[in-house]
Amino acid sequence: MCCCGKPTINGEPGYSWDGKSFSTWPVNPPDLAEGDELIYDEPGRCGGLDCHSHHFRLVKGLVYTYLLVRHGGGDERITLPVTGGLMVPSMSVMDSNSRYWLLHMLYSIHRDGDFETAQRTGAYWRKAAAEKRIKTRKVRSGVKVWIEEPKP
Repeated sequence: MCCCGKPTINGEPGYSWDGKSFSTWPVNPPDLAEGDELIYDEPGRCGGLDCHSHHFRLVKGLVYTYLLVRHGGGDERITLPVTGGLMVPSMSVMDSNSRYWLLHMLYSIHRDGDFETAQRTGAYWRKAAAEKRIKTRKVRSGVKVWIEEPKP
C-alpha cells in the first residue's frame, strides 16, 4: 500500500511506501511485439487505489487492438474485441488519469472473467470425476479425454 499523500504517477517524484521516505517509482512498461503500434502508454499510479505496479499500454496490432499489462505477476497481452475504430477515438478526449482507470477497469473485468470461468470449469470437472464420468481413450496422437453426460 502506498502512502504518497497525493495522486502520483510512476516516474514522477513523490512515491512513498511508508509516508516518511519519498522517491520515484520507476517506469517499467510491457514490451511491444513486432508490428505493434503504440496508441497509449499509461504508467502505474495511485489516487484512491494503489496501482503503482500496473503499467498499461494500448496498442494496435495487425488485426486487433491489444491491452498490454505489466504487473507484479508478469506481463499479459489481452485482445480487445474491437479494431480500435470505436474505442480509441473515444479515449482521446480523456485525460491520462481517466484513461488509466478505464484501462484498469477493462483489465479487472478480463481478470475476473477468467477467474470465474476457471472456477466453473474446475467445478464441472470435479463433479464429473466424483461421478466417474471422465472417460479416456488412446489414439495415435495421444489420449482423447471427454466427459459423459450424467444419467437421468
